[in-house]
Amino acid sequence: MKHTHRGYVKMGFFFMALAVGLGAFGAHNLEDLIDEKYLAVWETGVRYLVIHASALIILGLFHRKFVEKFLNMSLRLFILGIILFSGSLLLLSTSTIWSGSKQSFLGAITPIGGLAFIAGWLLLFFKGFETDKDTGGITFKENKSSDSRSHRKHRHSSSKSTSSKNDSEPPVVA
Repeated sequence: MKHTHRGYVKMGFFFMALAVGLGAFGAHNLEDLIDEKYLAVWETGVRYLVIHASALIILGLFHRKFVEKFLNMSLRLFILGIILFSGSLLLLSTSTIWSGSKQSFLGAITPIGGLAFIAGWLLLFFKGFETDKDTGGITFKENKSSDSRSHRKHRHSSSKSTSSKNDSEPPVVA
């Protein structure tokens, strides 16, 4: 796994741990402090945090299946979306606690984060895979690492060593 993709996976792990903590905090501590309407806003922020933290982890682990340039752009858009969308919703829903009044300007930031999420997903949809121009189909990038080549050689040589010297005779079962 490339260092950059490992970083995205680790960020996904961090965001997932944060989401669990924030979800538990909201469920156990915010019920008496904020209106039901804002509790639902909190839950939406946490839900989108979980979804996109999962996306960072999964896409980072399966990075070889995607065009790297567009995958990295999408993952950055997801991080931006987490910060702007989820972050603004979490701050907005608790703004009466930490500032004494509703901070409505935070609501203007939320759609920018939502657009970042949408752009990341659409970028993967349209540009995430290499297109094979000869067949018009989608092909995955082949892994050219030495590990996969040595694995294929080992698998091929081990299948030769188990074959019998005379292929016309069936193998003897003991």
